[in-house]
Amino acid sequence: MSPLPVSPPHDPYDPSRTAPAGRESEYRRLHHALDRCAAGAGSVIVLHGSVGSGRSDLLYAFTDTAAERGVRVLVGTGSPLEREFPLGLARQLLQGADLAPEEAATAEALLAEGAASGTVPAPSDRPAGRLTQRVLEGLFRLVRGLAERAPVLIAVDDRQDADPQSLEFLLYLVRRTRGTGVLTVLSSRETMTPAHPLFEVELARQPHHQHIRLDLLSTELVAEVLRTRLGAAAAERHAAQAHTLTGGNPLLVHSLVGDQERAGSPGTLVVGEGYRRGLMHCLHRIDPLALHYARGVAVLGTGATPELLAELLLLAPDALPRALYLLHAAGLFHDGGFRHPTAAGDLLAAMRPLELAALHQRAGRLLRAAGATAATVDGHARVAEGHLRSSLGPAPAAETGDPGAVLPEFERGGGPWEVPGPGVAEDVVEDEAEEEAEEAEEAAGATGGFGPVPAHALQLWSGPAPTGPAVECVPTLPGTVTDADTALRHELKRLRHHFWHGRIDEGTAALARFEAVPGQAVHTEALRHWLAYWYPALLPNPARRTGPHDGATADRGDGMRLLAALLAGTVSPEDAVVHAELVLRAGRLGGVRTESLTAALTVLLYTDRADRATHWCAPLAERAGARCGAHWNALLAALRAEAALRQGDLRSADEAGRAAFAHVRPEAWGVAVGLPLATMAAARTALGLHQDAAHFLELATPAGLEHTPAGLHHRYALAGHRLALGRAEQALADYRACGDTMARWGIDHLPAIAPWRLGAARAQLALGRPGSAAALADQQLARLGPVGHPRIRGLALRIRAAAGGPAERTELLERAVGLLEEAGAESELAAALGELSEAHQHDGDPGRARRADRRVRRTPALAVVPVRPQAPAPVSLLPVSPLPASPLPVAGRPLPVAAPAPEGAAGGLSEAEGRVAELAARGLSNRDIARKLYITVSTVEQHLTRVYRKLGVRRRVDLARLLGPVPSGAADGTPPRPAFPRRADLVAG
Repeated sequence: MSPLPVSPPHDPYDPSRTAPAGRESEYRRLHHALDRCAAGAGSVIVLHGSVGSGRSDLLYAFTDTAAERGVRVLVGTGSPLEREFPLGLARQLLQGADLAPEEAATAEALLAEGAASGTVPAPSDRPAGRLTQRVLEGLFRLVRGLAERAPVLIAVDDRQDADPQSLEFLLYLVRRTRGTGVLTVLSSRETMTPAHPLFEVELARQPHHQHIRLDLLSTELVAEVLRTRLGAAAAERHAAQAHTLTGGNPLLVHSLVGDQERAGSPGTLVVGEGYRRGLMHCLHRIDPLALHYARGVAVLGTGATPELLAELLLLAPDALPRALYLLHAAGLFHDGGFRHPTAAGDLLAAMRPLELAALHQRAGRLLRAAGATAATVDGHARVAEGHLRSSLGPAPAAETGDPGAVLPEFERGGGPWEVPGPGVAEDVVEDEAEEEAEEAEEAAGATGGFGPVPAHALQLWSGPAPTGPAVECVPTLPGTVTDADTALRHELKRLRHHFWHGRIDEGTAALARFEAVPGQAVHTEALRHWLAYWYPALLPNPARRTGPHDGATADRGDGMRLLAALLAGTVSPEDAVVHAELVLRAGRLGGVRTESLTAALTVLLYTDRADRATHWCAPLAERAGARCGAHWNALLAALRAEAALRQGDLRSADEAGRAAFAHVRPEAWGVAVGLPLATMAAARTALGLHQDAAHFLELATPAGLEHTPAGLHHRYALAGHRLALGRAEQALADYRACGDTMARWGIDHLPAIAPWRLGAARAQLALGRPGSAAALADQQLARLGPVGHPRIRGLALRIRAAAGGPAERTELLERAVGLLEEAGAESELAAALGELSEAHQHDGDPGRARRADRRVRRTPALAVVPVRPQAPAPVSLLPVSPLPASPLPVAGRPLPVAAPAPEGAAGGLSEAEGRVAELAARGLSNRDIARKLYITVSTVEQHLTRVYRKLGVRRRVDLARLLGPVPSGAADGTPPRPAFPRRADLVAG
């Protein structure tokens, strides 16, 4: 085996002559790799360092000397502005390769083919955006052909900003160049998390991979830079102080030296414009989280605790140490703060006034709560007031004569990060209800769009301008925000306002006029995705234009687009769940708009994962709390209510639904009001409070509600209410109308939105048509596919078991129990376990029946006992007490609560007492009643005591005589054989 070639003993390229100051060691390693390349041994080197570490200077100095040695140099630079251009970096490399005409033509054809594959949907057997083998192999052969004529150096600067297709090509190339004369040098900046982690991992696996980290310059190396440019005396005098000011960051060192050269070398070290510009350059190119952290320190000072900083910045506390590390690793921070006292002011001066006002206002509130002095708190309030006034202009203060008159308008939104939307000072609102409705519409999220958009500090807008208020903590250059931007946002807001209030014709006409203006259609992309949810049949869903959806790319951080893709059927429910949780996980760090978060929660509900929606509602609500406005809290309450309803937690659903309306009045919800109204009605129906449920269903709603998913939920709740009242034919017609609507909208592939087939099957059971019910359940099961939708699948199996014969009943219920347990549907699970217990008893297996009973007792939620077809109201196992009146006004009157029936009548019994009385009248013993209702014997005795007192009876025989005829087989007082649950028992299941 021949030894590897080594660097020649007499290197004609003296690093001290050509290497950047302080980088001689790294420069020698690069030239050693170049010598190996010239000998036919390729390698790949990663230059890694913090912002300002001199990576680019070292890379380009090396490429210059390599070109002098006759090496063919291919150079490319990554850029955030070109990250979306497929093979953009590869094109840069090959354009500088000096190819022969036929090679250039081949390269152009391959690049064009590869770019097309990166922008159009990929075949089903290949991930979207991936290059074909033909393109990869063709580009590699071009590079190999160059290496056969002369050594090749591929130098890529800012690799972290390269497009994914070019990185794929580089990996393909690196794997095949170990035995060729190709040296690849990739320069990348240190960030919180790698932009392409798989690229990093695959690169590190290569045996010819080297990693060169560029550390900060030591005091001696800083002195060497000063000595080279300013002379020995200046180096000796200023080296220590210069290192303290710069931390050894090469960019800051050279910027500071430039200040000394311009100042003429006075006796003291001058910190001038060069240093300040260099520092701002580093801060605005560092990772966004680190920049955000630096702004927090600039506002609160170095004495701020991590907890206070995390609260101010709306960040998870565990994100702060990494951000602080990046600032120290770049030499920008020392001991947790800026190295120069002017840095904080310079950094804050680059922020927008409204953004800065919000930051200071929030800091004042947090410091007041933390016990800071009144002077400190007032200082932040004055700064916030000044920035706000400078942004909105003097008009409001001049009109009112109060210099702080703007602040109440600024604080009117619920969240401390909220700022007035464009033109708030000029908007004229006719009355308070209309103003509140506009706020709700403006902040419209996916399942109600009824929360204000909290402008989080990590918000990086891309694409069309957002329609809601937002704070952008990114540097803004003078002149980039124009009157045209403000006018555009106003117009988009007005467009959405039409649809929000159900004025479909007006909105459609206004949208057509807006898009008719050349160049304006591009700004309505976000609006069209919003409309794809709220009005599914109005306009074509934008997600359907792109074909098969890749949730890992376009919609990974955009819940609204992900929801549109789910409705269009271009993303599978399983993938949608994964990417929705990615959006929600990012939302906990504060970097996601409210609209995206609400859409992601809706995705979880519509993919039948109410358990995951409940899981995410809690931390989001805890994080928002009092910081966010009424609409945001109302939104979370409405989502939590719907998720709890789907899990069978009726009490929580009712409480959360009431909280949603306590935050925001019904008239301010727009067409979204149908969703919380439907949830409240369904919860009250299941609890047996039919008068309350009817009240919610009869409340006035906006025109156009029937064209929205909220209207679909409302119609589905109405069907359930009618079925519970014994109006099975009407309920069946309503369920079928829901099915027709879903089919017309093209969303029937998502049964969790409104499982109308299951509702219709329950209605058929109530009408005594088990065959029709079984057919509907089978249809639903067939449409679900092999995986997913565990709750819907479990409910369908329960119906199928009730409608089928005894032979298959037990097996179907066992499968239903497993699925409902997986879905976290506790109430439905308890009901299925009760039915399974009775099935085992019917099969003559008391042991398995007892085990099912024990599982029911361990189930957190209790099932609601289903309704008989002929009964006017259901009987619930839940110990229901009359719920308090709803705050919803109807013509100035609160929601009426049903008055209790007089004692001595059966109607005076509570629902739990009525159920116990019914079973006792049938001849069941106290122990049998307790087992059947999953309560204790003591509870049965207490219920019977109250039943006897209210009805004026003393014995079970008297109960049977008063409540109706005793069922067959129980006339002798012995408990009848437990029968399998009747088909109609699933009517309200």
